[in-house]
Amino acid sequence: MTAATVQRFQRTALWGGYRVWQRNRDSFLRNWRFEVGGLAVEPFIMLIAIGFGLGAYIRGIEGASYAAFLAPGVIASYAMFHASFDSTYGAYLRMETHHVYESILFTPLEPKDIVIGEVMWGATRALMSATAVLIVAVSFGLITSPYSILALPVAYLIGLTFAAIAMIMTATVKSIGVMNNFFALFIIPMFWLSGVFFPLDGFPDAIQKFAWVLPLTPATALVRGLVAGEFSVWMVAWLAEITAYFTVALWLAAVLMRRRLIK
Repeated sequence: MTAATVQRFQRTALWGGYRVWQRNRDSFLRNWRFEVGGLAVEPFIMLIAIGFGLGAYIRGIEGASYAAFLAPGVIASYAMFHASFDSTYGAYLRMETHHVYESILFTPLEPKDIVIGEVMWGATRALMSATAVLIVAVSFGLITSPYSILALPVAYLIGLTFAAIAMIMTATVKSIGVMNNFFALFIIPMFWLSGVFFPLDGFPDAIQKFAWVLPLTPATALVRGLVAGEFSVWMVAWLAEITAYFTVALWLAAVLMRRRLIK
C-alpha cells in the first residue's frame, strides 16, 4: 500500500466518520434537554457529595484537600463513563433497534466509518462532561493551575479510548443485556482501582501493578498532573499507554464491526 493510498484512506475514513458523528450530534441537539442531567449534573453531585461531604471526614491527600484530590479523578472517570455508555447501549440501540447502521450502509459509508464516527461522538460526550466538571471545580477553587485547560484534550483522548473499547463490545454481543457484564466486570472495578478516590500506594504491590495496566489509571494520573500543573517524564509514558489502547481498540472494533454488518 503506497503512502498516497494510505493518505486517501485516512481522508475518506475521517470524512465518513465525521458524517456519522454529525448524525449523532444532530440527534443530540434535538434531545439535549433530556440528556444534560447525566452529562453535567451527575458528576457535579459526585464532586460535591463525596468531595465535600465525605471529604469533611478525610484529611488532605498529597498536600491538597480531598475535594481537590478528587476533582481530576472525576474528570477522567466521567469521561470514561459517558464515552463507554454511549458507545455500548447507545450504539447498540442505533444498530439493532433503530436500524441506523443498516441505513448508513445504503450510503457510500462503510462499517469503519460507523466505528470512527461513533468513537468520535463518544469522545465528544466525554469532552462535554469533562468541561462541566472542570468549570465546577474551578468555581469552587479546587483547581487553580492555568495548565488545567490541558485536561480537556486529554479527556477527549480518554473518550476516544473507552469509546473504541466499548465499540468492540457493541460489535460482538448478542443482546443488549450482555452490556451489563462489560460495566460490572470491567468499567466499575476500574473506577475503584485506578486512583480516582485515593492514591494507589495503599494497595499491595501486585494490585498496584495490575492497576497500572488498566487504561483509566494512566488517564487519571495524567489529568491529575495537568490539573496540578506538575509535569514529569511519566506523563509521556501515560499518554503513550492511553494512545496505544485507543489505536489497538479502534482497529479491532472496525474489524469486528465489519464482520457483524457485512454478511
